[in-house]
Amino acid sequence: MIKKILFIFLISTVIFGQVEVSTRLQQALQNAKADEYVYGFIYLKDQVDINSLDTKLYKEKASLQQRAFEVITALQQKANETQQPFISQFESKTESGEIFSYQRFWIANMFSVIAKPSFFYEMMTRQEVAQMDLDAELLLDAPVKGTATDMGTASVEAGVKIINAHKLWEMGITGQGRLLMGIDTGVDYNHPQLNARWRGQHVPSNQAWFDPGGGTTTPSDCDNHGTHTMGTMVGRIVGDTIGVAIDAEWIAAKTICTSPHTSNSIAAFQWALNPDGNATTINDMPDAISNSWYDPDITDECNSLYKQTFDVMAAAGIAIVFSAGNNGPNASTVTKPKNINTDEVNVFCVANIEGAAYLSGNTNPIASSSSRGPSLCGGTGSLLIKPEVSAPGTNVRSSIMNGGYDYYTGTSMASPHVAGAIALLRQAFPTLTGKQIKLALYNTAKDLGAVGEDNNYGKGLIDCYAAFLSMGTPDNIAPTTISDLSVTNPTSNSLTLQWTAPSDTSVGGVVGYDVRMSTSPINDSNFSNATFVQFTTTPKPAGQTEMMTVTGLDFNTTYYFAVKSRDVWSNWSVISNSISGTSLVAPVINVTPASLYMEMDNNQTANDTVQIKNVSTSPSTLDFEVELVNATFPTKNVSLNLIPSTVTDEHSSFGSKELGEMNNGLSIEGQGGPDAFGYKWIDSDAPNGPTFEWVDISTTGTVVSTWTPTGSYSGTDEGYAGPFDMGFNFKFYGNVFSNIYFGSNGFLCFAPLSGSMFTNATIPSSGAPNNYIAPYWDDLDGKTTGKVYYKAESDRFIVQYTNWPRYTGSGVLTFQVHLYKSGKIMFYYKDVTVATNNSMTVGIENGDGSVGSLVAYNVVYAKANLAVKISADPDWLSTNIAGGTLTQNNMALLQLTYQTEDFPTGTYTMDVKITSNDPQHTQILVPVTLKINDGGVPVELTSFTAEAQKNGVSLNWVTATETNNSGFAIERKVEGNTWEQVGFVKGKGNTTERSYYQFVDGNLSIGKYSYRLKQIDFNGKFDYSSVTDAEVTAPNDFSLEQNYPNPFNPSTFITYTLPEKVEVNLSIYNSLGELMVTLVNGVQEAGIYKTEFNASGFSSGTYIYRITATGNNGIYTQSKKMILIK
Repeated sequence: MIKKILFIFLISTVIFGQVEVSTRLQQALQNAKADEYVYGFIYLKDQVDINSLDTKLYKEKASLQQRAFEVITALQQKANETQQPFISQFESKTESGEIFSYQRFWIANMFSVIAKPSFFYEMMTRQEVAQMDLDAELLLDAPVKGTATDMGTASVEAGVKIINAHKLWEMGITGQGRLLMGIDTGVDYNHPQLNARWRGQHVPSNQAWFDPGGGTTTPSDCDNHGTHTMGTMVGRIVGDTIGVAIDAEWIAAKTICTSPHTSNSIAAFQWALNPDGNATTINDMPDAISNSWYDPDITDECNSLYKQTFDVMAAAGIAIVFSAGNNGPNASTVTKPKNINTDEVNVFCVANIEGAAYLSGNTNPIASSSSRGPSLCGGTGSLLIKPEVSAPGTNVRSSIMNGGYDYYTGTSMASPHVAGAIALLRQAFPTLTGKQIKLALYNTAKDLGAVGEDNNYGKGLIDCYAAFLSMGTPDNIAPTTISDLSVTNPTSNSLTLQWTAPSDTSVGGVVGYDVRMSTSPINDSNFSNATFVQFTTTPKPAGQTEMMTVTGLDFNTTYYFAVKSRDVWSNWSVISNSISGTSLVAPVINVTPASLYMEMDNNQTANDTVQIKNVSTSPSTLDFEVELVNATFPTKNVSLNLIPSTVTDEHSSFGSKELGEMNNGLSIEGQGGPDAFGYKWIDSDAPNGPTFEWVDISTTGTVVSTWTPTGSYSGTDEGYAGPFDMGFNFKFYGNVFSNIYFGSNGFLCFAPLSGSMFTNATIPSSGAPNNYIAPYWDDLDGKTTGKVYYKAESDRFIVQYTNWPRYTGSGVLTFQVHLYKSGKIMFYYKDVTVATNNSMTVGIENGDGSVGSLVAYNVVYAKANLAVKISADPDWLSTNIAGGTLTQNNMALLQLTYQTEDFPTGTYTMDVKITSNDPQHTQILVPVTLKINDGGVPVELTSFTAEAQKNGVSLNWVTATETNNSGFAIERKVEGNTWEQVGFVKGKGNTTERSYYQFVDGNLSIGKYSYRLKQIDFNGKFDYSSVTDAEVTAPNDFSLEQNYPNPFNPSTFITYTLPEKVEVNLSIYNSLGELMVTLVNGVQEAGIYKTEFNASGFSSGTYIYRITATGNNGIYTQSKKMILIK
């Protein structure tokens, strides 16, 4: 038998030594047998003086982030300093069986313990212990069923309008970016009114759901009550708004169900202070917590643990709201512990008014059941009056379990109206504490009943709009005009707009934008007729850069844009400058092979690949999604991963800062990997992805003051800083490092840089740099603005680039890298407002450039509030849905992994469904067939492809299994000629694993080529594959590529393309323009040419190489720079 006991602060009427013990605890101990376990808390004398800390923080005008950090840190530090002697004793008593289990708390300095009575009697003699009390069962302020006849059903519920929430919506104040919480019976998160705004949709579920009794990982409800109250806080679907803060998110704790004890609710408050476990973040903390429970048996609520808990929540900046109770109409019927009155609004309990009566003109609409004051905790003036405020609570329609709706009546229907109002006001005034916002609602409430504050209504009916006005003064001054609207980062179906946020004299500044789009120029007269484009984020403060991406555009179409801004008083600015931009052409998807066939034995694992490529010859972006469908395979026995691959020159990491970049690249959507070493990545946009957590170290870290240049540019432009000691050994691709270097171009590395790295490259690439971590590798330049900070902690090393600009263009970047002792890597992007955001590399690469994990390359990827995790965790979740973006001439490999776990022999099928924005091929199905054999190891060639690449052909083939395989002779035939062997690739002998082969046939002339494989056994027997063709065509354009390597010593190669027969001159000049040497001078046919330049006789310096091609269609000339370093 188990009985439950709670030890609580200053509650007892009996004193044992120096420990105060409640009479209900005494009774419980007397009734318990010697060998029975009972539940309890040990509450220590040494506590944080939370009210003094709160006063200090107000005096210092501490930010909400500083406030939360200091409160949480002080509480945790106090617990760590004083609890150790008890822990040692508890461990010993656990081994002996006197204690069943125990748990530490820090919201108050105490323990929860399950132990025999003898243990508790011993604790009564400890001088360090302050109080003990029973862990009483908590009860709901239970509502009653209402009726639909009083207020009916409307598109917006009447109670929401009664508190004037809709007036704030009209000003763009909808709760966006805010967070609400309920400590209740749980929530049915599948309800359509609530599902989309559960915070657990984009953060780990344990940061958005707390169930101490049931241990569940996703929200559920045991009573309908919690779903109903949460609906009043945030509920909305199209055509049916039941909530107040309609764009706020929610989290919840399920504590009032099968084990509704005080310990669970106190634990929920502690969790709410720090759901993500990081005291430096506040976006995980709720703005307000709505409560509808009470403790019926507490004997001294006024000085109890509840008071300590509520004072802590207020000091941390969180607003707590309670239902007053449904025990009216007699005096002093407010349920406990809501009588606590640290100040006027600390425990903000809410009365229930009848909304229908109020709307009909009744000035005394208090519900008869609504509990009344005065407070049982005494005091004078406003401190004696309970409740604090009132809100609609009669016949309130809201959500219930299983997608339904119902009408309830009670103060627990009034409380969530107030919590939602707090979230609205926190959006408008994000720097205010919960106490300050509650005071605004308290001081502006509409007086009802008897004149003045009274024990029926408190101050009266809350009024969101009046509270808002009390913190700002209306005006008729419009925001300043936007004059720098621009279009950046075009894709095939989107354009990105950028402008500087205008200023406004009103509170909150600019609160909304009206963005318009048209295929013809926009001016003031036709602005309202242009297509409206929704601006979905919260406007930034004046002077910061706003960015939004307009999607769903037609291919290769010119669009015009203009913007107006408004303040909270609906003063609209004049129209911005009108700007135009053109979307890219349609992409062209190519998927090979057209089908897959695999033969395997049981209990094997094998891989196969499908290549997805954007073969468009013009700038374009291919957006695609891959899904496994129509599978007869057993569940989870086939999974897929997307592996980035690019045909861009892997040595493009050296270019020309002055000539700029030609951007093309790729990104994989949400998550990717593993690479050959096991690293995988996942971002915060993916399900189960990491949470964005910004730990600003600009005031606590060390600023980098010394930069070493790697060439003729300054060190903050082209250079590095370091080495810096990380404080621990960091394992990266199998090697261990303790020091790290920071590159000026947005990447970290483990050795000094030997040259300029202003042109980013794909991953992996054998060209320098290698062994690096790239959160944002681009041509960056911090010589005019920006700083880099670093901070070493016990288990992580943080690097922060702050306001770090690109070499060209406007805007800045602020991002962080966190390196963990465990080997985990985190990227956090706080501000990404550069004009060009599609020319960077994101990812990691090993020491020789043979293995890497590419997140994005030369596409729009990084954005504000994005987090990326990279690690080789063995428990990474795989998915059967993936996607990404490919620019022209780039591809991704779709790797399918098969696991045959005791399958019956036979044939299994499925389809790889690839959907894309290629208008000619919106959906492609690749049939997959798997045959399970009863044994044996055939030599099986599953694919053989040929692909022309510049002046060569790349051959790729895959074998499923091999027996006695010596290798493959590669044979080629040109039209009209015979077969000839052009190479040999060694086989794997005997293997049951999937094997991949490649051979590049280079230096080919223009023409069509046929290839076949001659598979040769060790005994000399052979067999031919089917024939595959490839055509090497003339280039489409003249081009002169960047030399490689660059810098170089003494030789480098120069590549150029000719689309027609021309006379070519390729010469080298010094920096003064003097001719040094001519490498080519004569007539050449159309094709791709590569020429070596040996500079053994030249001195170090910058040289210019120039090509002049003269043909029937005119003259082509281009020059580029190269650097010789000896």
